Amino acid sequence: MSAALASLFVFLLQAASTDPRADYDVKFYQLDLTVEPEAQRLTGLVIVDAVVVSPELTLFELDLASSMTVDGVHAIDLEDESLVRIVDLPALEHEHADDRLRIRVPAHKQGERVSVAVLYHGSPQALNDFDGFHWAKTADGRPWINTSCQSEGARSWWPCKDSYFHPEDKPERIEVQIHLPKGLYAVSNGRLVSRSVADGVMTYLWRHEYPIPTYSVTLNVAPYEVVSSELELPGLESKLPFVYYVLPESVEKAKLQFADAPQMLAIYSEAFGPFPFPKSKFALVETNFWGMEHSTAVAYGSSYPAWCKREGKHDPYAARNVWFDYILVHESAHEWWGNAVSAADWDDFWIHEGLATYAEAVYVERTRDRAAADRYLESVRFLVPDKGSLQRGKGVDSGQAYDEICYYKGAWVLHTLRHVLDDDAAWWRTLRAFNMEFRYRNATTRDFRAVLERESQRSFEQFFAEWFYGRGVPRLRGAVRVEGQKLRVIVANEGSDGTGFHVPLDVAWTESGKRMQRRVELAPGENDLTIECGAIPTDVGLLNLQRVLCSHEISMN
Repeated sequence: MSAALASLFVFLLQAASTDPRADYDVKFYQLDLTVEPEAQRLTGLVIVDAVVVSPELTLFELDLASSMTVDGVHAIDLEDESLVRIVDLPALEHEHADDRLRIRVPAHKQGERVSVAVLYHGSPQALNDFDGFHWAKTADGRPWINTSCQSEGARSWWPCKDSYFHPEDKPERIEVQIHLPKGLYAVSNGRLVSRSVADGVMTYLWRHEYPIPTYSVTLNVAPYEVVSSELELPGLESKLPFVYYVLPESVEKAKLQFADAPQMLAIYSEAFGPFPFPKSKFALVETNFWGMEHSTAVAYGSSYPAWCKREGKHDPYAARNVWFDYILVHESAHEWWGNAVSAADWDDFWIHEGLATYAEAVYVERTRDRAAADRYLESVRFLVPDKGSLQRGKGVDSGQAYDEICYYKGAWVLHTLRHVLDDDAAWWRTLRAFNMEFRYRNATTRDFRAVLERESQRSFEQFFAEWFYGRGVPRLRGAVRVEGQKLRVIVANEGSDGTGFHVPLDVAWTESGKRMQRRVELAPGENDLTIECGAIPTDVGLLNLQRVLCSHEISMN
């Protein structure tokens, strides 16, 4: 870059807002990608169409890994149907450094559209066996390429306003066209619009007509076998395409394993609202990494545990597949939580992972019963840390926010909330209404609380202050004593990380042959409460304390 141009960009950066990416709202991405497996090379043309939301925009900034090479940036008018070649369009001055692509554009006022086309190429790579762009091979040596970029951002392989930094800006739709050598199959989000071959090159065009986080955009290439059917699901007017794309040697495994998918989708549809993307599809794509919630093309790299069990084979993920096929059940739940309803800020990452983990318990409850769901959540209770908060910090990026606390404390706080609410009709109304009202949009913890309070006609200010925004978990130590015709509850209630919690305690007993119960609330600190009985109580016990996120040692005497 010339010194004059460098000075120009310094001026533009100083004149721009703190984050120039906040100056516009993306409406549409169009990706045209050429995949060269042997060279491990990706060549792309990405069109970004946006609307200016700041008073004026002169610097259009995108995210793109510095390891990728920008070959040119051009202004484009998407309403001009006479456009033939992007390279014939006006070139725009740009700078690509520090994972940012800074583009000088003519001044645009608030409300105006700004559209650019970025030509680029590179060889994106995997960071490890899970994260990144995977150039792998099948057992017989054919290309097997998959992407997984939530933890490093979509900028690692295509230019965008990365939801890694800006989860609030989901494009309204995307289109992905993929060119690759004949004999391979390419899978992306949405529905397959066209498939063609010319001069030994296969071209697949996919279109997803729904908002989508950028990390959920996916590219999958392999000699896939395609198994398709249609499902009738609750709430949908038409049958939903159900497709899985698997390696040839996995077809029989998949037919056995994915026989569970229709029931799972029906369960989620009944609990959270109809499948969110009926104009696209529900698909499972065999990948060379464990799994990821790519919208309408869920990555499945697990062990096919039903097949392992039937064939007496070792399941390398047996510890995670005790209750169900973890990847199938968890990643599919993200179609509702994360893909349809997304966090407005990574501070509320639990909206993705906590609700998807709670959906696992919903699956267990609907396929077995609530007691089984209680036992399932108890089996993962050890994964909830005694320190830390569900809230990850305002303005943090996805990498800074990501932590297992979002999964397991998120699910356990929801489990506790349902118990505190003690009104299952209101609970299921809340989950469904929250999903339906914020579907295709972004939401916050405040939004969830507002829906809950509306559906239950109760205030949960204290609960949210302690359990969603507070730190740690409660620790209960004490006893419930029989003293004549009274029960005396003497319990110390201490928080493990600075926050005090109000904890419901359901006490049950028998008096005069009749079973009785009473809920008392344990305040933070020392509690000495009395329950008046009509006779000397016997068979004293506690009910459903396994539904409260706490540690407890409470004796009966």
